[in-house]
Amino acid sequence: MATNLPTVLEGIVQARRGHLEEIRTRIAHVDPSTLPRSTRSLYRHLGGETTSGVSIGDAATGAAPMNVERGSRARAPRFIMECKAASPSLGVIREHYEPGAIAAIYSRYASAISVLCEPERFGGDYDHLATVAATTHLPVLCKDFIIDPVQIHAARYFGADAILLMLSILDDVDYTNLSAEAARLNMDVLTEVIDEEEVARAQRLGARIVGINHRNLHDLSIDLSRSQRLAALLPHDVVVVSESGIRDHATVSRLGAHSHAFLVGSQLTGQSDIDRAARRLVYGENKVCGLTRPSAAQAARAAGAVYGGLIFEESSPRNVSRETAQAIIAAEPGLDYVAVSRRTSGWADLIEEIGVTAIQVHAPYQESPEGERAMLQEIRADLDAHGLTEVAIWRAVSMTNPVTNPMTDRLTEPLTESNAIQATQRAQDLAALIEDGPLERLVLDSGSGGTGEAFDWAQIPHEVLSVSLLAGGIDLDNLSQALNVGCLGVDLNSGVEYGPESGEWAGHKDAAALRHAFQIIRSHSTPHEGK
Repeated sequence: MATNLPTVLEGIVQARRGHLEEIRTRIAHVDPSTLPRSTRSLYRHLGGETTSGVSIGDAATGAAPMNVERGSRARAPRFIMECKAASPSLGVIREHYEPGAIAAIYSRYASAISVLCEPERFGGDYDHLATVAATTHLPVLCKDFIIDPVQIHAARYFGADAILLMLSILDDVDYTNLSAEAARLNMDVLTEVIDEEEVARAQRLGARIVGINHRNLHDLSIDLSRSQRLAALLPHDVVVVSESGIRDHATVSRLGAHSHAFLVGSQLTGQSDIDRAARRLVYGENKVCGLTRPSAAQAARAAGAVYGGLIFEESSPRNVSRETAQAIIAAEPGLDYVAVSRRTSGWADLIEEIGVTAIQVHAPYQESPEGERAMLQEIRADLDAHGLTEVAIWRAVSMTNPVTNPMTDRLTEPLTESNAIQATQRAQDLAALIEDGPLERLVLDSGSGGTGEAFDWAQIPHEVLSVSLLAGGIDLDNLSQALNVGCLGVDLNSGVEYGPESGEWAGHKDAAALRHAFQIIRSHSTPHEGK
């Protein structure tokens, strides 16, 4: 334990010490010796092995069984999603805080749920803990500043399956006594560390789950490099949880090389739509394009998609009318919809009153960056004039030969090295329009889109990866390789459809293939060297 607690933490712990008598009074009727033992294991749900070597958590995520080796595992990252109303760094996070409703959403995506119980700085209460425990089938972590056994008794009484013990506020004797009491109740312990000294203590004390907090407890700043630095000091049989500052899927993929699980709270409860936020965190910014029926949109959203593409081109086999588009959106409002067309004008007339989030412009390249800027500015002005100021503009970029047959979408000329160089330059030029122009995102595709063919992903300029979706010929066989490219997300279409052998279903989205695709996406992490 640090001899001088950081100012913020010291104040919280001192206040919590003053709450102990109130907690004792609240559960005065409870005999700790009769409390039921927990039956939901945080350790196993985070990927820790059972005696048979098979993780319970793997069944929930659809991932392959894991052996808790950070440098060599291939499985889905786990998430402890947190119910939190406020925090010292952000103040009130969620004005209308409903932990039960939040837990119901988390139960679709998480391996465990954390509940803040500290009342003054975090707006927590044991009632919130009981509500969540009654709502979910997942293990529930009591997130508190635990310094006394009565807090463990209260946590278990109100339904917790695990507790947090912070080495920053406990000496070895106190930690040993508190963890022993948790073990008596079959509760797991998430042991939190912030530096090398605490990692050494955690090992000496036999911690099985170690949480690495990225937050500086002196000034509340974030250092995401802490997971990499400290995880390397821990043995392979310890489950490592990264805490604080986990803001997006890219961070999860990057830190997945060093962590088995991620504890995320403010980034989720601070969003108006928690379900969308959870999908973005777990799966990333991925799109299923060519939706033609409501059931396909529902399957895409359930699988993990954030965006749904609606194609408005008569030459496309996936063309939809405005009426069909409206029916799809009404049946599945949980997706952000993108209108896809090759038109250069008339966008506002096309999408007005449909309810799309973005438009995806597949018009031919306008010969120069200046021509592109002029076209996109005209589109932006048209949208704004019709009150569609919130609709984003995406630009499709042909990364192959720009010349295609408009009836078949097939390339009419062989690819050449010159084509590839031109495509790379186009992508770089268009990416510049995101920083200072009307564009929000690029979609890197083959030809003019809809070809079902992949291009040479090695030609993608590194600087456009973070603002681009990768499209064109992505299917279950090459999806992992597509994810390794490192784009913001992938754009799935024909690769998750029924084939010609499926009769009348041919060309429609295959819901099982969609589910499989998003299992692959969830299991993916940035390629890395072993520990």
